[in-house]
Amino acid sequence: MPIGVLVNCAAVLLGCLVGAPLGKALPQRIKDKLPLGFGVCSLGIGINSVVKVHSMTPVVLALLTGLLIGTLIHLEKHTRDFFKFLVKTFRLGGENVDMDMYITIVALFCCSGFGWYSVLTEAMTGDPSLLFSKAVLDFFTALVFASTLGISTVAIPFPQVVILMAVFLVGKLLAPYLTPTMFADLSGLGGILTLAAGFRVSKIKDMPIVDMMPALILVMPFSMLWSAIGL
Repeated sequence: MPIGVLVNCAAVLLGCLVGAPLGKALPQRIKDKLPLGFGVCSLGIGINSVVKVHSMTPVVLALLTGLLIGTLIHLEKHTRDFFKFLVKTFRLGGENVDMDMYITIVALFCCSGFGWYSVLTEAMTGDPSLLFSKAVLDFFTALVFASTLGISTVAIPFPQVVILMAVFLVGKLLAPYLTPTMFADLSGLGGILTLAAGFRVSKIKDMPIVDMMPALILVMPFSMLWSAIGL
């Protein structure tokens, strides 16, 4: 039972539902400062994850190959168009939504390296504690962003639960074949992507985090191949 996954997604939905009605009631200085705090948290989590890497070579190969694939298929553009469609179809904010920030938080909640690492940890060990910690951070993140972006953020938990449940089921299926080395390299790649998200949330640099996401699928087979050739 993916208890951690469900708790994490419920925390995001609750944060969106609580934050959206706040709107102008939440002081602008809080809306301005807290995302910087979230960015710093992402940077810290990213650094902590990167140091767990076993070998950087397959991680770098996965990252560059994933970025190439994401760029060629215009993954971020398609993701942006999909959420624009959801927002417009369900009348969740129309043209007033800051889609750059919207896509950033979609990536944070649905496809973050730390998130996938936490989900795979629960799938392989049954321990949801990492996802409980993530749920606390995600609740406050969702609350603040929902107060800025409005009710449109309630669309985010639905693809989130689909993506994280898929990762959980894949983790269950692959658990007998995943080695500590592969898991460590996934953690390292997740850390790099989380760092990229931290830069983007803090508005330090507009990193192409969605275009990088295919790397999360590639890193473990690359790690396995790298270990197989004895390097």
